[in-house]
Amino acid sequence: MQDEIYLQKLKEKYGTVLKLTSDDQLTTTFCRKPSFTSFLNYQNKYKDNPHEAILFLFQECVLDKENYDDEFMLSAGNSIVAMIKKDSEFVIDATPQKDEFKKSAALIRYAFQVDPYQLSMDEFYKLLEEALWLQKHNEKRMENTLMTAFAQTFSN
Repeated sequence: MQDEIYLQKLKEKYGTVLKLTSDDQLTTTFCRKPSFTSFLNYQNKYKDNPHEAILFLFQECVLDKENYDDEFMLSAGNSIVAMIKKDSEFVIDATPQKDEFKKSAALIRYAFQVDPYQLSMDEFYKLLEEALWLQKHNEKRMENTLMTAFAQTFSN
């Protein structure tokens, strides 16, 4: 019961909360989804040292600051990375480059007036998907307006 109350408080504060457990079920921790800024920092660190980058991502996301062994932190970090990949599956390029992230962030900022760098990755991708839909919808509306205007102009 105590764990449920604790988990509910974490969900209220952080939104989606991940419960990560070791294979032997002896170690359990709660993590939040990384913010967009944390993920960009992870990507920058990954180029130089993948091991340190995964540990960094885990430490950015873990909600209870206890000491964990490296094996558990790497496993949990890899789980977080897998979850981010799952969140981003809708995009055309499954491994977007930094420039594409900036374009995506600009689109979200323009469409929803929020700071995309403070969003969790799942929220970032949800808003990106909605922003892309809005952009496509506006383009269709403009196209239909132009077609109607041309039809009325040249039909007389």
